[in-house]
Amino acid sequence: MKIIVCKDYEEMSRKAVELVAESLRETPAGLVSFAGGETPLGAVHAFADQVNAGEIDISRAHYVSLDEWVGLSDTDEGSCGLFNRVELLGRLEKPFAGAHVINGAAANIEDERRALDAYIAQHGPLTASVLGIGMNGHLGFNEDGVDFESDAHIIPLSDVTKRVMTKYFGEKFHPEYGISQGLRQIMAAKRVILIANGAHKAEILRQAVRGEVTNRVPASILQQHPDCYVVADAAAGAGL
Repeated sequence: MKIIVCKDYEEMSRKAVELVAESLRETPAGLVSFAGGETPLGAVHAFADQVNAGEIDISRAHYVSLDEWVGLSDTDEGSCGLFNRVELLGRLEKPFAGAHVINGAAANIEDERRALDAYIAQHGPLTASVLGIGMNGHLGFNEDGVDFESDAHIIPLSDVTKRVMTKYFGEKFHPEYGISQGLRQIMAAKRVILIANGAHKAEILRQAVRGEVTNRVPASILQQHPDCYVVADAAAGAGL
C-alpha cells in the first residue's frame, strides 16, 4: 500500500483523479470504476472536468459502476445509479466507449448480477478502481464477513450500513440487500485507489491499513494488492 495523506478534501480528490489518469494513459482501452456517495463526489467532478478539457482521454475506455441498493434504479433519489448518471456520465461531453450502470430495480436481480460479471469479464480486468470505505470497512457492498473470493454478488446489508443509509433515504426506503462487484474482481484491478475523508473514518481506515487482514474489515484485503493507493485527507489519515 502506498499512503498519501492530503491537507484537505479537494487535494484528496485531485490526487485520486491524477492516479486514474495515469492508469488510463498506460491502458487507454481500460475499464474504470468509481464508488458513489459523498466521498468520491469531488473526484468524480474533477475527472469529468479533465475529460471535458481534453486532459484525460476516455474515448476507448469503458466504465462500470461499483454497486447498488437492491430495489433502486438510476432514477431513484439516493441510488448509486442516479449518482453515476448525474454526477459523472451526464457531465461528460466526451463519453466513455461504453458504460454499464447496475440496475438494482431489475425484474430479475440474478440476471443483473450475471450482466455485471459479464461486463467486467468482457472489458476487464479493472484498470482503475476508486473506492470509498464504509464505517464497517466495507468496499462497495462487500460487507463484513464477505467471501474474499467473491465475484459480483447480492448480499444482505449489515446493521452498520442500514444505519448509515438513513442519510440517503430517511424513512422513505429501507433496502435489505445490495448488489456489488466482488472482492476478487476488485483485487484483480491493475490499480486500486481507496479514498477517505473526515475524522469519522480515521479509526476504520487505520484498522484497514494497519490491522489484521480479515473479512471482518473487508477493506483490509487491499493490504495484499500490488498497486493500491490510500489517499486520505488529514482528518481521516490521522491514524496512519
